[in-house]
Amino acid sequence: MEQISTKRTVIACLKFIILPLIGIFAFFVDIPIAEYTVMNFTMGARSTIPINHLTGLIRALLWDGSLSIMPFLVLAIALYGMVDLILRRNKHFGNTLGKVFAVIKIIGVIFIVFAVFNIGPGLIHEPRAELAARVVNGDQVSFVPRSISTFVMNGVLITISISIPLAAMFLPFLLNYGLVEFVGVLVRPIMRPLFKLPGRSAVILVSALLGNFSVAHIAVDEQYHKGQMTEREAIAICTGFCSSSIAFMMVLATNTGIIDNYWNAYVWSSFLMIIIITLIGVRIPPVSRIRDGFAPNVTPQPEAVYKQKLFKNALSEGLVIAEKSDNPIIGIAHIMKATLGVLAAIIMGAGFSTSVGMLLYLYTPIFQWIGIIFQPIMMLVQIPPNEVVTAATGTAFSLLEVTIPSMLVMAGDWSYHIRYMMAVVPITSVIFLGSFVPSLISTNLPVKFWHLMVIWLERMILSVLFAGLFALLLFGIPG
Repeated sequence: MEQISTKRTVIACLKFIILPLIGIFAFFVDIPIAEYTVMNFTMGARSTIPINHLTGLIRALLWDGSLSIMPFLVLAIALYGMVDLILRRNKHFGNTLGKVFAVIKIIGVIFIVFAVFNIGPGLIHEPRAELAARVVNGDQVSFVPRSISTFVMNGVLITISISIPLAAMFLPFLLNYGLVEFVGVLVRPIMRPLFKLPGRSAVILVSALLGNFSVAHIAVDEQYHKGQMTEREAIAICTGFCSSSIAFMMVLATNTGIIDNYWNAYVWSSFLMIIIITLIGVRIPPVSRIRDGFAPNVTPQPEAVYKQKLFKNALSEGLVIAEKSDNPIIGIAHIMKATLGVLAAIIMGAGFSTSVGMLLYLYTPIFQWIGIIFQPIMMLVQIPPNEVVTAATGTAFSLLEVTIPSMLVMAGDWSYHIRYMMAVVPITSVIFLGSFVPSLISTNLPVKFWHLMVIWLERMILSVLFAGLFALLLFGIPG
């Protein structure tokens, strides 16, 4: 019996150490790769994280090269989401807000059909210089105008469809083998005094950044209704820590052109800003005034607080999870199954929000008007004068969809300051209408829509301020 117990402990230790290291390697270690050609497409030499190398390879195989089938795969995923809407219509059309977002998803699929088959209103197929693609041919750089449909499909939907499943494949190595629980116990002593939140909220923060905000929303909903956190804590965690995942960050960093040289600086500074902004946000209305009570008719179950032997207890909890965990193949299969539904919802929402967003950007001044709120802060953090309006407009756009701000600086000669800011503020502001709000509203948490809008504005003002300061630290004073 003792030999069996020892063997289990050794296996748990190996899983706890080795498997998370695979995830860390995939997401955070830069690897240089020489130039190569696949499917008649030449990928230039570059140094970036393994996940991004794989994204580039798959994109070359299925889109940039001679086999151009990615738009049809995007459409297939969106149609899968449509089938889910029909089969589970009671869930998706259960209330007024749910019906609104369900209709938005359906319209998103229509936009995707327009893009794939080059049909529909001429407005979305007209090439625009503002949406030009940067083309490098030897030493020559040129910009090729693109239509809204091409811009949305190539710049957002294809990248999302590749990067999110790839990221999901490696997430079990980080999430399933005790690393998150180990870190969660270590930070418990600081979570309550700093954030007025339970230590398990740190686990949710990591899960959201590495997994998906919708998974984090579900986790918070479950814990709230089990009596493990109060209403105020649940809303504070969902609107403060449940940011877009590292897969979305890869899309933003790719669009803005900072992924190769500044990926780790981007990820860790965004992570730090989320923490700082949430620290402020939990102390101001509306979050600070939300009822600090447990769900009705549940028995409160506060988490254990370790005052001694913190590292030992953290290691113990981590090893328990590692010992109980499935093998990686099962973990990957499970998360890929869950990811398909989430990806379909994201693609449908993004098909609508990016298409409509580009139409509003090109043909109306509405987001420029909203962006006026942020222009003084842009000037305060010394964004170049000729970029202030674009930066402020992109900031306002992040309310609609997380990827749009980065798309505004994909082409053209932009400073690293605005490129960095357009990649950061959609992550640190957390809330957006495209898929975050539908995900949160679909839970049974007592969330109010007007609270979400006020929290977005508060977080965005702080995001612009801190992102601008970090940009100055990373890139110096512009000019």
